[in-house]
Amino acid sequence: MRKRLWQFHSWLGLVAGLGLVVIGLTGSLLVFHDEIDVLLDPALVRVVPSPGGRLPATRLAASINHQLPGYEIAGWGIDHDDPAHADFLYIRRHGSAKWLVSSVNPYTGQILSSPHDGTSTFTGWLLELHYAFFGDHLGIFIVGLFGTLLCLLGVSGVWLYRCFWKHLFTLRWGRSTRILFSDIHKFIGITSVAFNLLLGFTGAWWNLSHIVEHWTTGGDDERPAPTVRLYSDTLDFDSILVDSTTRLPGFKVNYLDFPVEAGSPFTLYGQTPGSFLSGPYGSTVSYDAHTGEFRAASDLKQSGQWTRAVDAFTPLHYGTFGGLPVKILWSLGGLAPGLLAISGFLMWFHRRRRPPVPIKS
Repeated sequence: MRKRLWQFHSWLGLVAGLGLVVIGLTGSLLVFHDEIDVLLDPALVRVVPSPGGRLPATRLAASINHQLPGYEIAGWGIDHDDPAHADFLYIRRHGSAKWLVSSVNPYTGQILSSPHDGTSTFTGWLLELHYAFFGDHLGIFIVGLFGTLLCLLGVSGVWLYRCFWKHLFTLRWGRSTRILFSDIHKFIGITSVAFNLLLGFTGAWWNLSHIVEHWTTGGDDERPAPTVRLYSDTLDFDSILVDSTTRLPGFKVNYLDFPVEAGSPFTLYGQTPGSFLSGPYGSTVSYDAHTGEFRAASDLKQSGQWTRAVDAFTPLHYGTFGGLPVKILWSLGGLAPGLLAISGFLMWFHRRRRPPVPIKS
């Protein structure tokens, strides 16, 4: 049984190795995506806060529409924790189904970048590689499978090294290269197993559930190309933002979702006071896109346990819940799958190179 599990673990590692190296390395870098954006494209993401504060949302929306004729706002992200961070925009051109990105200074209303493809920036390119291997839905499915394989490798590795405490910190330098790689592999695997299971499961859940939804909806999740504005030009965003806090006390809006097809509501995504592991978009308040009348509200705290658990996947996967120390730990931990793949391959390679045992006559 143990020998077969070794074979299963080894071949699983060989199959998943290269993919886990790519996913782990890109994930480690993406933990610091904000810092990388500031380093590479500061003019697109950094602003100087004004003593007077942010412009009213209605005025900001009008300024965006004035500067981008022929485009429609599809989504609008706000970073309340960093006043010097520009607002993030999803933009769609009239007659095109493609989603583009841009940014705006919330203190002046100035557009900081013309609408462009999300992968045109380094971190956007990294995210697409990490999430889908540039393979659209097939890539999303493959990355989801790699997340599943990482979980299987973690579970099988724990079973194989279930007596790990006996030699966990032993590195046999004086023995063969294969044995040294085995000790390194065991140490990295055991110390990072909980982290690998967490990242593997959350990543697999997101990707594979997306694929299941894509299949069950007939494979058509592309929103129709906009030709006209789908919300009223007189919509009072500021009144809506104020009203949302009466619907959900303490509600902090992190994302404004604009209607992208006729009849869709204008929806605010955000957080209500609660667990530090709650994601940024777990609670919602929606309004009629033409009249501004309240439609519905959903407070994450009133949701079921599984819904709250899935919401916590975001801070747990990206390490956004504990400041810089957690981000550093998550970035280092993201390297573990790749290091395990490399050390596992070297173990296999040196085992294959061992000379055959001579047969005694």
